[in-house]
Amino acid sequence: MTRPTPPWKCLSARHAAAVAILVAGAAHATPAAAQACCAGGALVSPVRLAPPEDYAVGLQTRVRSDMGLFGADGSYSSFSNTSTEQDVEQDLAISFRLARRAQVSLVLPYVETHRTDPGLDEWGSGLGDVAVNVRYDFKLAAEMTTWPGFALLGGVVFPTGKAVGDGTNPAATDATGTGTYNVTLGIDLEKVHGPLYGALNLWGTYSGSNSSQGVTTSYPLQLTALAVAGYVFENEAAAALYVNFLERGDTSTSGGTQPGTQPASGLRLTTVGVTGLFPVADGWRLSGSIYTDVLLASFGRNEQAGAGVTATLVRAWR
Repeated sequence: MTRPTPPWKCLSARHAAAVAILVAGAAHATPAAAQACCAGGALVSPVRLAPPEDYAVGLQTRVRSDMGLFGADGSYSSFSNTSTEQDVEQDLAISFRLARRAQVSLVLPYVETHRTDPGLDEWGSGLGDVAVNVRYDFKLAAEMTTWPGFALLGGVVFPTGKAVGDGTNPAATDATGTGTYNVTLGIDLEKVHGPLYGALNLWGTYSGSNSSQGVTTSYPLQLTALAVAGYVFENEAAAALYVNFLERGDTSTSGGTQPGTQPASGLRLTTVGVTGLFPVADGWRLSGSIYTDVLLASFGRNEQAGAGVTATLVRAWR
């Protein structure tokens, strides 16, 4: 996600960026397993710290164009040629190693939105919702022979961005945040086998209530799953396919569940993409991805749907 930017659209983007930062590296591994684990994890998280690395800084640019909308019943309809929306986001991400198996990261997003409709052509921008994330690896993927590696993920998103209706312009193009705190807790399962890498991230997100113009909106738990399958080459370049799925139930307004006569307010969105990583110099790596939401009925609900690209440059230090 004229069509004001809904709070849940910013919420989904923030969680995607926040959880992507959380994937960490492997230690005490054979060379082949360590290579696949480290490069494979960086496919998911460009600012992942490999075992020798203590901290890293990355700059990611994300460009997205919305092409349609999923209705409350899961139906999909494309926008007319005269109605378009483009979203541009620059994320500054910083990761620090707290201990051998633990790291923390900070994500600072800057969001820009361009929306056109008949009689309307407007840009807006501003600081988005800042995220702090942590990860602890109980078992690293390259340490395991049969079972996958297991890690605990956590994160908090702070409402530093401007929420819809909080002094936004009529088209809400300067809305850059959710207007509420969000807390995420999840797990990451990683498996390596020679040059092959696979990961499954599962997490739940709790969002605080949001009050605007005397109306309080409460959000149920949002569940998200991210699956990745990739291949790591001998020069530590890597490529992978991924699928991301999110689901959230109906919201409640002013403390009461929305009447059944009103459209369902639950969310669903399924996104697929291809991503790649290439080491450009010692301590430097470049990654990118191309992705699209699945533009078919029942693969989304109450979400804007589109496609986009990302590009990320990372510098890591030991």
